[in-house]
Amino acid sequence: MKIDILSETTLKLTLTAEDMNRHQLRYEAFSEEGSGCRKTLGKLLKGYEAPESAAMAQQLLSDERRLFIEAFKRMDGGCMLYVSSLDRSRRRKCTNTAKRLLEDNASPLIFETASGENLGALCRCLVWEQRHGAKFKSKLFTDNCCYRLAITPLNICTGHIMRLFCEFGKATDSELDAAFTNEHFKVLTEENAVQTAADIF
Repeated sequence: MKIDILSETTLKLTLTAEDMNRHQLRYEAFSEEGSGCRKTLGKLLKGYEAPESAAMAQQLLSDERRLFIEAFKRMDGGCMLYVSSLDRSRRRKCTNTAKRLLEDNASPLIFETASGENLGALCRCLVWEQRHGAKFKSKLFTDNCCYRLAITPLNICTGHIMRLFCEFGKATDSELDAAFTNEHFKVLTEENAVQTAADIF
């Protein structure tokens, strides 16, 4: 299991197929109502190798009445969970921890397409999402054959972004793909990449 700090109140938990099998978990269980999902997550966090990240996760999970969870299946049989606290007092308690960890731990989502038209259409949708509360950083890359847009979510917009990515092209949250993109692709723009692509394509 891997924990990414996405904001002061939002975490991404990535579970592999091995994690799911070892703990006898089902994807559907994370979408069910009630406290079972939170209890399961609490058990998963015990003994997690990054204590500070786990501590923040435990803070979020401790207020069951004000918790929002999104679950997404992974193609490898695992699961991605986005866990966010909606409680303002919890938000204040988590802020300092998140600020220390956010920049180092948040991993980008990568969108790939060979079509400038698809890239432009996606980015116009992302601009709309920004105007309605989504917060993220973006970079645009190319290898002269295709485009790759890297988005690092800074709040609970991740689920919306992944759904949009899948509508317009290929999507991944793999750190290996992100590292490969940084190393082998040419950066087209690092500042306001989404707005720039929306205007150009």
